[in-house]
Amino acid sequence: MKPQMQALGAMDEALDTDNTAKLSTKGQEAWRFNLATMYRQCPIYNNKKGNCHFPTQLHLNPPCLECKHAWKPSGIKYNGTALKVIHGKTSIRLLGIRYNMWLDSTAQRRYVMDGITELACFLRKNRDLSIENSLRLIECTLAPLLAFSGPVIIWPEKEFKRLTAAFVRCNKEAWQMSPNTSTALFTFPKDRGGLQIKMPRAIICSATWGHLIRCCQFDDGTRQLAEITYKDALEKHGCLDMEDLQFEAELLTWDQASQNSFTFACHLTSTIGIRVNWDPFNPDWIALAANADLAQVMINTQHPIHIQLKNEQKWATVVEAKEEGKLVKMRTEDMGYFYDENRRPRHHHRIPCSPRGYPTILSHSSPTIAANRAKPHIWHR
Repeated sequence: MKPQMQALGAMDEALDTDNTAKLSTKGQEAWRFNLATMYRQCPIYNNKKGNCHFPTQLHLNPPCLECKHAWKPSGIKYNGTALKVIHGKTSIRLLGIRYNMWLDSTAQRRYVMDGITELACFLRKNRDLSIENSLRLIECTLAPLLAFSGPVIIWPEKEFKRLTAAFVRCNKEAWQMSPNTSTALFTFPKDRGGLQIKMPRAIICSATWGHLIRCCQFDDGTRQLAEITYKDALEKHGCLDMEDLQFEAELLTWDQASQNSFTFACHLTSTIGIRVNWDPFNPDWIALAANADLAQVMINTQHPIHIQLKNEQKWATVVEAKEEGKLVKMRTEDMGYFYDENRRPRHHHRIPCSPRGYPTILSHSSPTIAANRAKPHIWHR
């Protein structure tokens, strides 16, 4: 507030008609100098800039000059209706995530922090809630709020520390403890007298690994992008596999590791104290199998699969494959036969049903199970 007060005082001095021209000039210079040191927030970009970046005309909350004079398309219509055009730096909500075209997630991080702060204030005012109900409220709100957007946005280390402090404050309010209570009480294991709550780092770690598994689940564009990201992480840090990457990620800072999804996931597991054994792009993975090969394996092994037939769930086996595995003949438990066509795109390489277990393409000649490589295994160090 000191620059603002100095600017207002200088402005009053400059506007005083009783002052001499010399004092007026000096006051105006001081006013301009202090006004230049003040910062304002652009309503479009949500970033603070100096007053030199804003128009001089009076306005309640004007955008900065960069956003005001930026080019925007016009005249775009859909079915005769003109579409609303906004600035590319304006935050929009797409699939529940608040982003802009510059991939800035400041609005989403602010939304998460506002939700945690609001819950802390609610627990502070409603002391009539029991501790059990308060803890259940935290479990049902804070963890999903953070896990939903945690894997797809970047949290700077400073903001994440403030998030952790706000998260612990909510737990203190739920336990009806003083804000000055030591944080170690919540982070220590239960066998050492602590409450051992699930901290934001563990929540984001679990959500990030789940996000990576879903990205690598099918042989589509998402998997291809994930493979490029994975290879970039291995090449950048000189690693051979996921295990080596976890050892290297342990030596990186938070901001360095957050530039790559796989590196960031390995950094989280390393700092928590666990190791993940996972080979996401192994050539023996079932998602990479062709329809014809997968159908032939199902015929050879007679592995039952769970299907939906005439609004009923039944177990069936594959007995014949046609058209390179696109059309399969199946036999149900009651010895009924029918044909099922794989209507998925060819690049998915999956038959239209879920097997009970995960047989590998090499199962007829090798005991390797693809599921052992398709799903990560976690163990503590």
